[in-house]
Order: sequence, then structure tokens, then C-alpha cells
Amino acid sequence: MATISGSIDGISLLQSNVSGLANGKAYLLSVSFPAYTGSADDMKIAGVGAAIAAHTKSGVTPTLVGGICLNPGIDTNGQKVWAGALTVSTDDLTGNLVTSDRNTEITTSTACSGVQVVVVVDE
Repeated sequence: MATISGSIDGISLLQSNVSGLANGKAYLLSVSFPAYTGSADDMKIAGVGAAIAAHTKSGVTPTLVGGICLNPGIDTNGQKVWAGALTVSTDDLTGNLVTSDRNTEITTSTACSGVQVVVVVDE
């Protein structure tokens, strides 16, 4: 099994003062992944809070609270690629890349870009 590391290509603030968090914010990430070979692989988006801190230049590294895929990316063969259920592991998001049913792990994918993930952080 290989862990396929995603690369954060874009970060946009969606909302400040997320309900229930003292300093909560929601960000939209655009993520790219190299080739993914299915059930033998899983994926990871590493250093989410650190990437947001570098983007905002606030001097504060936010705590990652959670994430969910908003829109699929497209691989080089035109296949839609979604991030499935995401798990927080310190400052990383982990999970699988899935088909359009958002549940079935993809069996094969070439490199893909534009996977949109909404993350909530607490600063």
C-alpha cells in the first residue's frame, strides 16, 4: 500500500467566525494528486494548518478541525476524482480517492488536479 500525497495548489477563505469555535474559519483548498492505483493506496493532504498559516501570513498556525470534499477534480483521462471521507490526523487529512458516488474507492487514476476540499480550522 502506498500513501499518495496531495499538493495544495490554492487556498481561499470561505467564512470567518464559524459557529461553535472561538476563532473558527473555513477555507477552500484546491488539491492535486499524482497517479492513484486504487485499493492498495490511500491519500494524505499533509500540513493543512501550516499551509494556511503560510498563505495568510498571520503568524498563527491554526488547528485543523475537519474537512469534506466539495467538488471533484479531474484526472488526465477526464475521470472525476473525489476525496472520500476525510480523517484528521494532527495537521493532515487522510482518506481515499473515490468515484462519483463518493463512496467507492477508485480502482485507477492518472494524476488529477482541482479536488476541492473545505476545511474548518480554529485559530
